[in-house]
Amino acid sequence: MSLSYFSTNVAMLFITYGIIFGTGGGLASIPGFSITTVYFKNHISLASGCVICGAGVGALVFPYLMQYLLDEYTTSVTFLITGGITFNIIVAGALMRPLTPQVKRNPAPTQCNDDALSERTKLNSSSNSQPKYDAIAVRSSESPQTERVSTKKQHEYVSDKNCDVESTTDEKERLCENSITRNQSKYFYLRDPVYILYVLAVMFFAFSYITVFLMLPAKVLEDNESGEAVMVSLTSLVEICCRIAWAAVWDCRFFCRQDVRQTAMFISFVGAGVLMSLSVLVHTYTILLVWSLLMGSLMGVLWSLVVPVLVDIVGAAAMGDAFAFVMLGEAVIFLVGPLITGSLLDYSGTVAASFLFTGGCLFAAAIVTAAMKYKTILLPTRDIG
Repeated sequence: MSLSYFSTNVAMLFITYGIIFGTGGGLASIPGFSITTVYFKNHISLASGCVICGAGVGALVFPYLMQYLLDEYTTSVTFLITGGITFNIIVAGALMRPLTPQVKRNPAPTQCNDDALSERTKLNSSSNSQPKYDAIAVRSSESPQTERVSTKKQHEYVSDKNCDVESTTDEKERLCENSITRNQSKYFYLRDPVYILYVLAVMFFAFSYITVFLMLPAKVLEDNESGEAVMVSLTSLVEICCRIAWAAVWDCRFFCRQDVRQTAMFISFVGAGVLMSLSVLVHTYTILLVWSLLMGSLMGVLWSLVVPVLVDIVGAAAMGDAFAFVMLGEAVIFLVGPLITGSLLDYSGTVAASFLFTGGCLFAAAIVTAAMKYKTILLPTRDIG
């Protein structure tokens, strides 16, 4: 970002701001999300919600800051100042420290691996009449004496529907869990249809999200109204509040279940699709303000579900790598989404076409979420004592 201060043409900006800053931003974003599973075991939803709301705070604050800098200084100085602000990422990254000292591991079998293997053997032999499966036990928060076992012959992932993990888990249990995870393929979730459907649903949602903030000012101007900046800011503020509030809700015992979270995601997609489609009937500033606040609240609910649902699908250990592929899909949408909505606006001459197309994307996300929930139900699981 700071190097853009020295740019004298658009070609240099493509390199400094586009390639270098874009690469650095992508590399800095993924650890910020994946680190939450290392520091938080019982409140992952709330922690990830606070992390995700950073984007909403940026959307709320930076437009005013950038406008002020551009009015007071030149474009080059604006790049220099925002580059200095961006350097604070280094401070944040320096605070991401491991909870325990790093110990060089002997590649030879350890007692931890032996314990993990014994645990898996005991689980497989606990069912006398059932065939032997490669199974991994997951502790249930509702009944500590109950172990939930995946019964797929070729185990690909563990879905922890009761996601509370005891805070008293010692280091040995954590290492044993990691040794079991290493026995799987590193990218096992890429063969999981539920994960593929999840990524597709998030991509549809990402397209709808950027359309709201791109087309909302155009909608205000089309209706010969003013105050588009205030409307966008209020929408971002409501979205931030809903992200944090609902992230805390998903940590509660009843809502900390995979089926409940996926159902909430489906309902939110349907509600957002209906609201988006009804936007073509709104032509007054007051009603449009109410519409934007409702849409911001639904967007906040959906963003608060992105990380918890992902953890339900792939597990906390694989969340970092899995979320990288999710962000890759979002990056593709952020690249082509404005082109699609802008083309629809140029072709039709009104924002109604863009909003209707976005509503269709939200309904498509709801259908994909329903298929994801159906696939999850079909996974054969059983409880043993």
